[in-house]
Amino acid sequence: MPGNRSPAFPDLATLRQPKPERRQNVRFPMGLPVRYSLAKSCGWGRIVNIGSGGALFTIDQSVRQGQPIELCMGWPVLLNEKVHLNLVASGVIVRAEEGRAAARFEQCSFRTASSAFRRQADVPELRGGAESYG
Repeated sequence: MPGNRSPAFPDLATLRQPKPERRQNVRFPMGLPVRYSLAKSCGWGRIVNIGSGGALFTIDQSVRQGQPIELCMGWPVLLNEKVHLNLVASGVIVRAEEGRAAARFEQCSFRTASSAFRRQADVPELRGGAESYG
């Protein structure tokens, strides 16, 4: 084969290279209850996966790309081993499909969780197999 032609098949080193990840942030599977707030409505869902840049969650309302949203999640780790926390994230919907939506976070903060939130989030269908944190 002449030196200026490439082989018909890629070499093994090329085949073994990992495919690049499209996301900038790694997502972790979770089953956390989430309360979402839209401009004129709110509801409960469950986090499917989450990362520092956003989350995929279940939703029972229709949403559109670019729509602002706030998510309030009961965090599974206690502060100082005794204080319940919520992760509150505001952002925009970046993808929506039947029963699920993805949001990109623009701002996040931890806040202490109220007992009312913990009671509402402790409904079995919202836990989705996650351990109760209440």
